[in-house]
Amino acid sequence: MSHQMRTNELTGRAWRAALLAVCLVAGTTPLAGAQPLSLHIPDETVAPGGVLQAKIDLTEPRPIQTGGGGMSFADYQDFLGLAVNSPNGDAAAVGVMRGATLRLRMISPTSDIGSSGEYPILATTLKVPATAVPGTQSALTMAGAQFTGPGGTPYTFEFKPGIATVGPAGSASIIDVSPGSATVPAGGTIVISGIGFEPGTKVKLKEVASASVEFVDSKTLVVRPATAVLMHAQEIELEIPSTRQRLVYFSYQRTAPLGRSVDPLIGAVEPAFPRRFWTNAIVRFTPATANDALGFALQNEGTVPSQVSLTLIAGTSVLGPISFTMPANARAARSLAEVFGTACSAGCALRMTSGQPLHLFGLAGDRAADAVLPVLPTADVATVLDFATTTNAPAFRTGDLFHVTGVFTPGVVPAAADGYVVLVTPAGEYWSLTPQGLQPGIRPLFRPTTVTTNATVDLLRLPLPPGAALGRYQWLSALAVPGTLNLLTPIRVTTFDVVP
Repeated sequence: MSHQMRTNELTGRAWRAALLAVCLVAGTTPLAGAQPLSLHIPDETVAPGGVLQAKIDLTEPRPIQTGGGGMSFADYQDFLGLAVNSPNGDAAAVGVMRGATLRLRMISPTSDIGSSGEYPILATTLKVPATAVPGTQSALTMAGAQFTGPGGTPYTFEFKPGIATVGPAGSASIIDVSPGSATVPAGGTIVISGIGFEPGTKVKLKEVASASVEFVDSKTLVVRPATAVLMHAQEIELEIPSTRQRLVYFSYQRTAPLGRSVDPLIGAVEPAFPRRFWTNAIVRFTPATANDALGFALQNEGTVPSQVSLTLIAGTSVLGPISFTMPANARAARSLAEVFGTACSAGCALRMTSGQPLHLFGLAGDRAADAVLPVLPTADVATVLDFATTTNAPAFRTGDLFHVTGVFTPGVVPAAADGYVVLVTPAGEYWSLTPQGLQPGIRPLFRPTTVTTNATVDLLRLPLPPGAALGRYQWLSALAVPGTLNLLTPIRVTTFDVVP
């Protein structure tokens, strides 16, 4: 179950089509009648051998539900990570990286992206080549950008691009921060890695009044905050004393990718995960066409490995479970076809259980658009396989309508089972309900059947016949392993009386 509030799921094909239509419109022409939105990418000065963190900022807060566009990094092709920010942590984003171009899609079911103007709505981090020539400038922009507000209303907006300038040789750069997203207690350790650090380098964490700074060497600073601080989206500012160079970096955990998917679209995915952690979750996919690529992105942000189990429910078929160890500080994106051997043409659901809290969302790719949308998970509330009976009254007389129904509960993973419904008379005799009617002894009502949804069915409906013995009766119902009497469910008991 989720360790935070469950998120709403937006997976309908109509929604997917609408978002792709919005996001793939070329150019940045505003849509008439929409609310105004003002975005910009700040200028950045980068160091040879350092990193470029390109950020998309809002001039003032506006709620954003979906967004996307194409970002180009002609001089920076070594992509290190992507982060999307929303105050309540429900936002997800997927980038498809092709050479120096990132095609981006983002979503927040509660339109929480942009609701705070204090932090960038998006940050991308790329390696700056050590051979970068000082003074070289590169445009930081977003082509074909489109954003929608609550209810999918398109925004009219203006977009101000930025410029990345390569600074002089020997310039300083923040390369990474550890931990990048976890909460650090008061007096805990934050390690800032980079180049060009000096003794006396000043460090300021936006949400911490004071912190001690230890200079280790030109590549390492150790910071100990005076109060607890959440590092995800934490603004970190450095000032180099000799040059007065000022560095600004927004922290997030950059996990290591575990290879790439063999699928050409899913293999190009760069995920930005919501701030939701799961040990049991389910992702539901709509039926896929030949043009679709379905998959999932999984991340272990923790410091210890986690055991993971994945099961795919496709119609009446259950594939898996597939179990593996997810290393610490690692992420992976894979297609359903390469893991389970199915494209889910009839729709499917991916169930994940893990020993440690992990990040997870589904991937809904459109090969024609060369774009991938996040499919958010929901808590996997485990239902238990069950079969029970009910009667239409607690007591009956001769001639009364006698109606028996069966109630099936499929469980999280539907299973094939034999079904038994047995009547116990006041004299202790056993009569089984079968397709041929009541038969003495213990016999199945049905042979292997897989129930995939909750169902209520009529088992018996007739006037109570004359001659029925007075007293208390019991209906016993259970499901068993096919061909055996090994029970899969508890025996459910329903009582009724026959009275004068």
